[in-house]
Amino acid sequence: MSTLKDNYPIKINSTDLFRPEKWSISREVIENSFQTEDGKDNIIVIRSGKVTIDAEFACTATWASTFEGWNTSNTLTVKYYDPASSGYAEKTMRMRDFKMELNVYSDRTSKTLGAYMVSFKLIEF
Repeated sequence: MSTLKDNYPIKINSTDLFRPEKWSISREVIENSFQTEDGKDNIIVIRSGKVTIDAEFACTATWASTFEGWNTSNTLTVKYYDPASSGYAEKTMRMRDFKMELNVYSDRTSKTLGAYMVSFKLIEF
């Protein structure tokens, strides 16, 4: 049986990601509002449906380093399942609010550098 992950793996810059702990998609309307001389409020919708994704991953030190590298990139190509279109969406985005925490109870051995929790926002251009 095929799953959503099989049919629509999340990709950043063509790299397949593993299942996130959190993946939350929100859309916002970008608008300017102003008041005319006669006191009427006018609103100009500049853009609707701007996508923001809140993501959180439990990962190894290697993956944490990969996410941190993407954090320094000016643009990222993100592919994900979009419920609004019931299919793949590919967006040019940037990463913001990057946080990386070492799980203090994870083992550091010669084979692993511990487990990390990485969270960030992906914001559409």
